[in-house]
Amino acid sequence: MTILPQIVVSGLAQGSLYALAALGIVVIYNASRVVNFAHGALAALAAYLTWLGFAQLHVPYPIAAAGAIAIGFGAGYAIEALVLRRVVEAPPLTQIVVTLGLLMLITGATGLAFGYNPRSLLLASDAFDLLVLVVLLAALLTLFRRTRVGLAMRALTQDVYAAQLAGIPIGNVLSFAWGAGVALAAVAGILAAPSTQLTPAVMDTLVIYAFVAAVVGGFGTVWGAVAGGLLLGVIDNLIKTYLAPELSLSVVFGLLLVVLYVRPNGLFGREAARRV
Repeated sequence: MTILPQIVVSGLAQGSLYALAALGIVVIYNASRVVNFAHGALAALAAYLTWLGFAQLHVPYPIAAAGAIAIGFGAGYAIEALVLRRVVEAPPLTQIVVTLGLLMLITGATGLAFGYNPRSLLLASDAFDLLVLVVLLAALLTLFRRTRVGLAMRALTQDVYAAQLAGIPIGNVLSFAWGAGVALAAVAGILAAPSTQLTPAVMDTLVIYAFVAAVVGGFGTVWGAVAGGLLLGVIDNLIKTYLAPELSLSVVFGLLLVVLYVRPNGLFGREAARRV
């Protein structure tokens, strides 16, 4: 019989993947106020690129993964600069439709490039997933508090017009934020791939949990994304162990409704959402 502490630790490891994906969503949303529905497709593409480099081209795994993350950053930067910037003044619904279109386009292109037969990557440990979350969280906090680009991203979160008046290059900062957000999605996708069979749409469920984690924690706050992701990971593991795996999504969305009913701004509230 599985011991409860083991379930919790395993849940925290799974939750770290939700938290990493949620962090990417939050970084993009904080800077641009756009919810990136193509997040999962980009995460899957990064996992495929890692598989290509490691399994097919025989590049050492860390280098293949680092290359895929770098490509993810470049893809995010280009998406903002070439696509999202064209609809920056458009209604939010238009921006949502654009990211949904990117989701379909990237998923289809991934399928055409790599095929639809399931692929496999190396297994990673639970401790490694948690370690990556801690390291990247520390890196993000350092970025936001100690670097010019991080301070510029925080300024955009507070008031984009004041940031413009202060001489901040809005376009470059937005592109960097998208690049960083997609790079975080790439990390989550690469770490999640070993626990499942890799297909073009395999990260959709991961991103659903990431969105729920971001909302439960307080959409727009870094700490909320982390707390929400870890909490969902533990709850999800408990449900799958003691109830049934089929109930997982239902219970998670039930939790989402309860949290929003009690605290509409998420567990960390509006004030937390203004800080990074």
